[in-house]
Amino acid sequence: MKTIVVATDYSATANNALQFGASLARVFNAELVLLNVFHPSVHVSNSLVTPDAIDHIIRNNENRLRELALVTGLQYQIKVNTVSKTADTVEALEDYVDTHPVDLVVMGMDSSLLEYKLFGNTTTAAIRSLKFPLLVVPNDIPFKGIKRIVYACEYTYLSEDNHLELLKVITRKFEAKLQILHVETKKEPALAAVGEQIMVMDTLLEDVDHTYSVIENTSVGNGITQGLKAWNADLLVMVPHKAGFWELFLKGSATREMALRTRVPLLVLPNVN
Repeated sequence: MKTIVVATDYSATANNALQFGASLARVFNAELVLLNVFHPSVHVSNSLVTPDAIDHIIRNNENRLRELALVTGLQYQIKVNTVSKTADTVEALEDYVDTHPVDLVVMGMDSSLLEYKLFGNTTTAAIRSLKFPLLVVPNDIPFKGIKRIVYACEYTYLSEDNHLELLKVITRKFEAKLQILHVETKKEPALAAVGEQIMVMDTLLEDVDHTYSVIENTSVGNGITQGLKAWNADLLVMVPHKAGFWELFLKGSATREMALRTRVPLLVLPNVN
């Protein structure tokens, strides 16, 4: 992992995500990029402020971002660069990832139920249009290392070209214990299919130590929550189904309920197109 981007709006939630991202950058000796999207006020947008005044506001914001980068670099002894834009946050992230080599994007998310349910929340919007690995950090969870990882696996969601490289890189770097968790919602699962799926995972993760856990629960979200608590996980990893991940967040008890209850960072890995 060579480049980590942290999206920041200077809020407490973003600052906690920055602490998490900077800690990862230090562990991996990676470059950290602070990306801030400046949103002019309504008055500025309505041209009630002179162009010179607008430029002054933008420069002040850029200076603030550079100061944050300087402090972060000194504190964590890492290289920190800045990117300041005035576009939509998710569009700015997508544009930067499309034009630069980025291994991971880190964003914070407020822990309150309201924030998770807001359709306009920047982080949930990023998840919806996911084209890059995204680490979602709850605002009240500090970085304490990564010792135990749960990969909540629905085997059929993996594309043929998805080799879970970032998951393997993180697991090896932290020498973490990795558990592959499958929530079985059917009373009578097809054992032959399960065996075949385990063989696929063993091949993908042949160079990483891992174990398996199957939890029977009619709710996927409840099953994942149960598995996280049992494993005492520091990180939850998921690969979204290309057609239905966001829909599960919006209407099902599965993924959204799981995200609301879990107090661990969530690493969302997109399938390779």
